[in-house]
Amino acid sequence: MTVLAAGFLGLMTGLHTATWGAYKDSPFEGFKWTSFLRSVFLGGGIAVGIALVTTWEVDLHPLVLVGVFYTGERLATEWWKTIVRSDDQTAYTIPMRLGYRGLPVDNRLIRYTVGLSIIVGLVVACAGAAAMQQALPSEPSWATILIGGVGGWLTAVGGAWKDAPIEGFSPWKFMRSPVIATAWALPLSFLVDDWAFLALCAGGFSVASIETYKTFFTGGRPPGKFATKTATHRLPRLRPFLALQHTGCWVALAVVVSFTALPVTTPPSIFSMNLF
Repeated sequence: MTVLAAGFLGLMTGLHTATWGAYKDSPFEGFKWTSFLRSVFLGGGIAVGIALVTTWEVDLHPLVLVGVFYTGERLATEWWKTIVRSDDQTAYTIPMRLGYRGLPVDNRLIRYTVGLSIIVGLVVACAGAAAMQQALPSEPSWATILIGGVGGWLTAVGGAWKDAPIEGFSPWKFMRSPVIATAWALPLSFLVDDWAFLALCAGGFSVASIETYKTFFTGGRPPGKFATKTATHRLPRLRPFLALQHTGCWVALAVVVSFTALPVTTPPSIFSMNLF
């Protein structure tokens, strides 16, 4: 796969994210081109960066790449919102900034320390998964599937930390991400053997699936972060167009899969790639 092709997949991944985000949030905060294009170009930039400095785009199945790009875009965006961005948190029912017991943490040193710890923790977790996989004489399929769902567990913990102090703890909501990530890990395990890549990919598709459901199949229920806020913007033409774009991205993904061979791909470990 060329850099151009990887970049196109990344842009489509970012567009997919941008459409559901704009559809959900625009009635409450208006349509923001900067937020919309941020996801699009971030997805493309992550993909191009991977294609330029690694061989991942050659060794990984396109479907796996899309999942990795999605995870990369979501991690980068949510990390920035949680750790770095400074905006009025009273605009939200559930603060978007790093919080403790439902209250946003305003101290930047604390936020930046936590943010750095998150980055280091993710790197260490991927390294640990790679080392564990290499040390095992054989990899039981059940272990592969369970590890593939780790991204869902991390998403669930992060969501509960942010949301539960405000809206209460929901066992169903907590288990949703791990269950769906594990369900995605099952078919994806036929496309990639590397545990770290599998967890990243399944986690990305878990978020994509859940956000599609929450955005378009919950009867117009407002997103949790605006649950007690009043919708102040009417966008009768834009929102149907965003829904059409979102559907088109899913269709494009299905087309990519249908025209791509599906044998198992066994790339080098995420920590043994030749970066230069």
